Amino acid sequence: MMSLPGEVPDVSPAAREPRAAPDRVTRVRPRRSGAGIERRQRLAGWLFLVPAIAYVLFAFAVPTLYNIVLSFEKSSPAVIGNFTAPFAGVGNYRQVFADPTSTSAILRTLTFTAGSLLGQFVIGFAIALLFNLRFPGRSFGRALIIVPWLLPLIVTGVIFKFLFQLEGGAVNQVLMAVGLASHPIDWLDNPHLGFLSILIANIWLGVPFFVVLLYSALQDVPVQLKEAAHLDGAGPWQRLRYVVVPIILPVIEVVLLLGFVFTVKVFDLVIGLTDGGPANSTQLITTWSYNLSFQQFSFGAGAALNNVLLMLALVCAPLYLFVSRHSLQRSVGSDR
Repeated sequence: MMSLPGEVPDVSPAAREPRAAPDRVTRVRPRRSGAGIERRQRLAGWLFLVPAIAYVLFAFAVPTLYNIVLSFEKSSPAVIGNFTAPFAGVGNYRQVFADPTSTSAILRTLTFTAGSLLGQFVIGFAIALLFNLRFPGRSFGRALIIVPWLLPLIVTGVIFKFLFQLEGGAVNQVLMAVGLASHPIDWLDNPHLGFLSILIANIWLGVPFFVVLLYSALQDVPVQLKEAAHLDGAGPWQRLRYVVVPIILPVIEVVLLLGFVFTVKVFDLVIGLTDGGPANSTQLITTWSYNLSFQQFSFGAGAALNNVLLMLALVCAPLYLFVSRHSLQRSVGSDR
């Protein structure tokens, strides 16, 4: 308030204090309910899963369902493109199981898988035990063992085809040089030796997978347990059998199961090495189903034979989940 001339201005403490600003109205945002936040988080999770679900549907589910449908149809090149093939019932399955070549391919696939797993495990475990020791060049050897795993399967098949060829093949040259053979051996044109050739090539191809996983498992074995067993008088074989193997047994189970899945579907290696010959003596389920579908144009029979692999996959998938869960429970129990 202004003062008149000659009038003493009011200098009281109350007058000197600044006037308080009017209170501002603060808007309080309503808090979101817990159910709303949980709903938005669930929606965000499904949105992140959409690409993976779409990939599984279009890359696995749709082809698998179409293969199942195709196995019950009497298809030919004239009708396979417009989906008007007549219904054949179980005729394709009767044809497959009545065909000696198809039944031989199924049995040969099981034999090939069992032999490959045995050779890959024995050689891979031996190399893993070797790398578990300390010696000069160990790091270089561990890096070199991965090379077969990096090569494409078709390249491996072609390489072994040159190694096993009759004239000038490296295998025959080595065998004759050391006196194990007096003349070149026809590896690829002999029915029994042809199967042995693809078996050797697949063992060589799968050994790195076993070495890497088994070597990693050996690194987790406590040194104190091995030292205690050594002090108790246990020899190397006893330490391996009663100390090392029981600890890494969960890893061995998973590795063998994965090795079975990888081996039972081998295709490129056989095509590049023998192409199923000679006289269909090296045909597996994958190669013979390819022959039925794309060389004989019997699409229904090829699809029916492929469903045998599907049944093996349906058996292996739950078994793998069971073994993995059982192994995890055992590892957690041992940690406690």
